[in-house]
Amino acid sequence: MQSVMRTVILAVLMLMLSISVAFAEGAKTFGIVPFSVNGPKTFTYLERAIPQMLSSRLFWKDNFIPVDAIALDGITAPTSNAEAQKALSDAGVDYLIYGSVNIIGDQSSLDVRVADRDGTVWPRSASSSLNDMIPTLQNIAGAINTEVFDRPDARAQAVEQAKNRVNQMNPAITVNQTSANQEVYLNPQFRYAGGSDSENRLRSNALRFAAHGMVVADLTGNKKNEIVLIDKRIVRVFNFDNNTLVPLAEVTPSRRYELLTVRASDLDRDGVKELIVSAMDKDQSSLTFFYALKDGKLVKFAPSIKMLVNVLPLPPTYLPTLIGQKTRKGGTVLTPGVHELAFINGEVVSTRRVAVPKKANLYNFAWVPDEEDGDKVVVLLPDSEKVAVFNSKFNRIVSSPVAYSGSTVSIENDDTMPGLGKDKLLIPSKYYIPMPFVVEDLDHNGKYEVLVNKPISVAAQFFDRYRFFPQGEIHSLQWDGVGLGLQWKTRRIKGGVMAYQIADLDNDGIMDLVVGINTHPGATGFEARKTMVLGYPLDLTKTNANTPASSEFSQEQ
Repeated sequence: MQSVMRTVILAVLMLMLSISVAFAEGAKTFGIVPFSVNGPKTFTYLERAIPQMLSSRLFWKDNFIPVDAIALDGITAPTSNAEAQKALSDAGVDYLIYGSVNIIGDQSSLDVRVADRDGTVWPRSASSSLNDMIPTLQNIAGAINTEVFDRPDARAQAVEQAKNRVNQMNPAITVNQTSANQEVYLNPQFRYAGGSDSENRLRSNALRFAAHGMVVADLTGNKKNEIVLIDKRIVRVFNFDNNTLVPLAEVTPSRRYELLTVRASDLDRDGVKELIVSAMDKDQSSLTFFYALKDGKLVKFAPSIKMLVNVLPLPPTYLPTLIGQKTRKGGTVLTPGVHELAFINGEVVSTRRVAVPKKANLYNFAWVPDEEDGDKVVVLLPDSEKVAVFNSKFNRIVSSPVAYSGSTVSIENDDTMPGLGKDKLLIPSKYYIPMPFVVEDLDHNGKYEVLVNKPISVAAQFFDRYRFFPQGEIHSLQWDGVGLGLQWKTRRIKGGVMAYQIADLDNDGIMDLVVGINTHPGATGFEARKTMVLGYPLDLTKTNANTPASSEFSQEQ
């Protein structure tokens, strides 16, 4: 009996040994140590961000596998071939990838090296602007895959592998593609303009006014969403029924104040959201009104307050939080300091000051959490409207190469000293209130996406004050540790986008990308503009959490 057991145990051990040998022969391992960063301290995050990007692009299932980060603890970037061989031996890997990045101004220079057990070192250097660092890293990763790992190119893999359908949440959304074997387009470089298939997009009737603000929320507590639109004077509430906006209620908060923004939040935590409408008069005096929908009418929910108010998820809980900022006449219209607000004893009151990056105000920033890495960044839209990214210590990291938002809602910046009157010769400067950043984790992979509007207009490229955009696109940007990569974008929308959010527009249980637009009848027909609401149903079962963002996918076209 003992001899039988001994034979069985010996057979199992030999089987395990043969499996491990087969694995060792079939799969190679590689490790990427933190890169040396020569430049301003704000770019030290690249030490680990670059290895993360390279690791995801070099992973080749059953062939080349990255080792766990624990195996690389204490190993720094080698400065010589001898040090590289020692680090390779200490880590116990087949290939060691290391290098450095030099940053001067807005230019970067990358030096990447790959060492193997035979003592061979493969070098590759490249220079680019900071905004083009991601495509540069992708090119280097492609070269390593081809020249070092001898990986077949995408064309050969397309023949060997079964065709995969691209990750489309909605056919009206053009998705970043990363390989040539995705069965949606004739060629991965083609971008279709899209059709008018009604099954892929909801579209309301046209309303005979031009709205500049929208919010979709449950205002009655019946688990059904209403659509709220505002123009300069009136707040209107609608039901979305069979692709028709059916009027429910409306109110004119004030004849003196022009309405700027509308938000929704559950102020008293009873499961029903209230409306928050901010406005301003010609003397830069601000006022925010609070309304509830009761018995088919909009009634005042709380006393008005003399400041502008926004709703924004704030760390650490990322629950929707009221924030406010006061305005003034003379100098910058928004006074320094953003404050958190709370609904206490029937009133909205200021509680504490909120820490924000320099040049941030209550409208132009948002926090982007990262559940995977436990880190977070702040996105901010400065006056240039190119999205800037800050780390959690408010050090600026990078900005997008193209402008976003395209808001038409403005407030006047009266730069004259109080008491001196207005300058009637100069055209007053204006601050355009950005459309809110929409931060969502749509594919539930722990990586949050930032939705922004990309306005499209030839005239706006030449005239700074031209804000009537005839077309637009909603872009989904994702922070990958180095820059903002374009994850997906809608097909071109005919009309000027004035608002967007993720909500269930038609109350069918499926989340939609809801977009409010104003029609564009031409340069001489601004008064004839009409408002429509579009909905793109998002089939989240078609998403793939492993699809990376790509900066090669153009943000301009």
